[in-house]
Parts: sequence; C-alpha cells; structure tokens
Amino acid sequence: MEKSKLTALLRSVKSKELGWLSKWVRSPYYNSNPLIVELFDYMRKYAPAFDSPKLSKEVVSEHLFPGKPYDNQRLQLVMHRLSNLVEEFLVGQRLKRDRLLYQQLLQEELGERGPYDLFVKQNEKLGRQLEQRPYHDEHYYLAKWRQQHDHFFHPRSARYRFTADQLEAMMQNLDAFYVLSKMRYSTELRNRQNILPEAYEIALLEESIELAEQHPVFKTDRVFQTYRNILALMAQPEDESTYQQLENIAHRHLHILHPKDQSALLRYLINTSIQLYNKGKQEYLRRQFQLYQVGLDQALFLDEDRISATTFLNIIVTASVLKELDWIENFIAKYASKLPANQQVDAVSLGTAYWYFAGGEYTAANDLLRQVESSDLQYQLRVRSLSLRSFFELFLQDETYYELLTHEASAFRKFLRRNPKITEQRAAGYLYLAAFLRKLSRLSINRQLTPGKLSELQKSLEAEDAVVARQWLREKLLQLA
Repeated sequence: MEKSKLTALLRSVKSKELGWLSKWVRSPYYNSNPLIVELFDYMRKYAPAFDSPKLSKEVVSEHLFPGKPYDNQRLQLVMHRLSNLVEEFLVGQRLKRDRLLYQQLLQEELGERGPYDLFVKQNEKLGRQLEQRPYHDEHYYLAKWRQQHDHFFHPRSARYRFTADQLEAMMQNLDAFYVLSKMRYSTELRNRQNILPEAYEIALLEESIELAEQHPVFKTDRVFQTYRNILALMAQPEDESTYQQLENIAHRHLHILHPKDQSALLRYLINTSIQLYNKGKQEYLRRQFQLYQVGLDQALFLDEDRISATTFLNIIVTASVLKELDWIENFIAKYASKLPANQQVDAVSLGTAYWYFAGGEYTAANDLLRQVESSDLQYQLRVRSLSLRSFFELFLQDETYYELLTHEASAFRKFLRRNPKITEQRAAGYLYLAAFLRKLSRLSINRQLTPGKLSELQKSLEAEDAVVARQWLREKLLQLA
C-alpha cells in the first residue's frame, strides 16, 4: 500500500489535522461504513511516513477481514472510499482557509437555489470583500468579473437596470485578468527561452501590452506596471532605467505586491543582473547579492520552509565572487537543513566547494567537487567549470598541474559541444572560459606571456559578449602581468 493513492493522500495530511480527519471519517453525514473507520484508525498508527511493513495489502486485509482469504477487490473498495473521504476533507480544509472561495461558492449556491434577495446580499458582500483584498492581481480581477457577471446574468436580474458603466467595468475586469495572465505567462516563456534551447512565438502579446497600458487602472496598478516592465527588461536587458524602476519596487515597495509577484520580480531582476554582470557591468553583482538578501529576509525563496538547491547554489556563487566568506558560512549553516533531503549532500558539497575556492583552498574545493554525484546539467556545468578554475589556480602555484589543467579543459569542451540541452549562447560562455585558460596556461608555461600577449588576451576578453567568470579572468590577467 506504500505507493497507493490512499497512502499518498494521508501523507499530505498534516499531523495536527489527523484528529480532525478522524472526526470527519466518523461523521455519519460523510460515512456510515465501520470498515472505513477501522482502516483509517489502523493506518493512522503509522503516520506520518506510512511506510511500515504492517501496511502491506495482505496484512491490512487480514486486519480488516480476519480469517478470510485475501481479496484485492474487496480491500480496494474500502481503500477507495477512504481515499474519497480524505479528498473531501482536504477540500473542506481549503474552504476553511480560503474565505473568499467559501463566499464565492455560497453565492453560486444561493443563485441556483432560488432565494434571490439572499443571493443579491451575498453578491454585494462578496464585492465588498474583494475590494478589501490587499493585492489586486489577476485572481482579484477574475473574481471581481465573476461577481459582476453572476449578478448581471442571474435569471431574475433586470438587466436593463444595469448602467453602461457597470457593463464597462465588468469588461474592464475581464480584460485586466486576461492581460495580466498573458504578461505573467509570457515572462515565464521568455525566461525559459533565455535558459533552454527553446523559442516561442507568443500570440497577441504586443496587443496585450498595449491593452494593459490603455487600461484605466494602469497608472496606479503596480502589478500591471511591474509585469509590463519585466517584459520590457527581458526584451532589452541593458535598459538600466527600466531595471532601476523595478529595483526600486523591490527595495521600497515590495509589500504592495502579492508574495508570488514579489518572488517573480526578484527572480527576473536577478536574472537580468546576471546578464549585465556577465557583460562586464561589475556593479550588478553587488546589486544581485542585495536582491538575494531581500528575498531571504522576506522568506521568498522558501516553499513550505524548503529552499531549492538551485537557489541555494546561486546565492552562494554570488556571495563567493564578492568574497563574503563569513556570510556564506552562516548561510550554509542556516539553510543546508532546508534543502530537499535527496539533494542536500550534493548541494552542500558544491556550495562549500565554492566557499573553499573563494577562500583560496583550491585542493579542498576539488576534493568536494569529486564528491558531487548529481548528473543534473546545472550541477555538471558548475562542477566542471569550478574544477577547471581550481586547477588553474593550482597551476599558478605549481606548474606540474599543467597536464591536469589541459585535460580538464579539453574534457569540458567536449562535454559542452556534445550536450544538446545547452543553448549555443550559454555553451559559448563556458567554451570561451576553457579555451582562454588553456591558452593562458600554455603561454605561461612556455614563458611566452609577454605584455603584448597579455594585452591581446585582455582585448579578446572584453570583446566577448558573454563570458563565464569574466571578472575572475580579469584578475588572473592582472596577476600575471
């Protein structure tokens, strides 16, 4: 039963909710079958993991039907009914938390059951509650449209009594829902396009942006403005005035956005700051770090008190370039336990390797990199590029590392060229890093690293649009000058 739907549902029930679920299962309104209560009570003893050998179908069947031969169909019927009860309980819990959803469903029921005066009062109450909501996002506009729509199209409503302004407001709310949703999905697609080898033609996007800018609430609605500016920034990442407007919201007005919009804004600003930094605008690294700190302070990078391995590592990489060594140590100590259990070892090993590298402990960094087992592309790119840089640092201290360094560079280049999941633009930045280090080390070991050669390398480095670890490469050239 460990992989059954019933077990998965019970695992989703929080420990503090099990008592309420017990009452739910025992309620004669929902259930009159004592076998279902018996099954729940038996399984509850093995919460929250529900992975005991005593939960095998054979053992459970013997408990429910002692002395009778195992009958899978009979057991499945009881499990199915308990599953339905758990699902109904979860919906009930949602209604307790989401009072707006409760009021919407109540309005629909009153509208269908006939007491028109009660329906109208509930409709008006719902309208007032919507106006009091702290965030006017696309969900607000959809709920507002539905509230107006249900009133207008109720069979007993006298439609001619509605004014043209009321109908116009209804359409404006529907338009607001559409254009906000369109812009939000478009930012996600554009973001994927910048990371993965994918391309999208987004129908009606320009028309949606134009409609957003013409909408009556546009001048005062921060969410409209934020997503319009995010799309503009994605189209022109070097437009620093747009970046500054969004950054100002992130630092001064973040509270006016819904948490999901706060997270989205920080994510897109951070992505843009990475692009700008990779193009040589060094000040954006510190700005990126400050955005990460805002997100951490507001717990925007946590989902049910868990931080993703990708975000965990991105933060460490940024802080390591800035040499925020004490900060990284405290960050790892605080957030390592919040990583997904199955990624914790690799993420901490790789993150600590970046910390060691930033502190000049290159052998220790490589020792940790060899312990990373993940085949995930993001891990592989980071492990291989950091290992290559560590070997170069060791080469600068001891030229006997030359062969290891050149081998690492060649292997990394082969990996990049043979992996179809890496976009051409993204691969180019890593390929340049590998080729640059191989050339720099060859010139150094052959005693050909003249001022003229260093100048050529410097010009080549600055001429490239996107280079991985550009600032570190600049520092190596200065070190060898």
